[in-house]
Amino acid sequence: MLSYVQKLLAPKRDTSCGDCAAREAAARSAATGGKYTLLNAAADTLRGDFATEEVRQARIDTCKKCEYLAMGSNCKLCGCFVHIKARYAGASCDINKW
Repeated sequence: MLSYVQKLLAPKRDTSCGDCAAREAAARSAATGGKYTLLNAAADTLRGDFATEEVRQARIDTCKKCEYLAMGSNCKLCGCFVHIKARYAGASCDINKW
């Protein structure tokens, strides 16, 4: 567990070509069972790895149209607060809507 946390907190490398980023995302996804967890969010917060305002708003707009949104803020499937999860660059919808 400690090594996993250390990997999450490690500074991100330059992944401008996209290949490395895709491999890292796949490894992170495999380690967490494909879910963006609270541990991922904590690590992204410490690293300052946030989505742009445009991306965040697009994600929230997508969630607002989703049949699984409950009470305007919670996903019935994963239980997340969408307005919080949407602000992290590494987060994704559990049913691949964003």
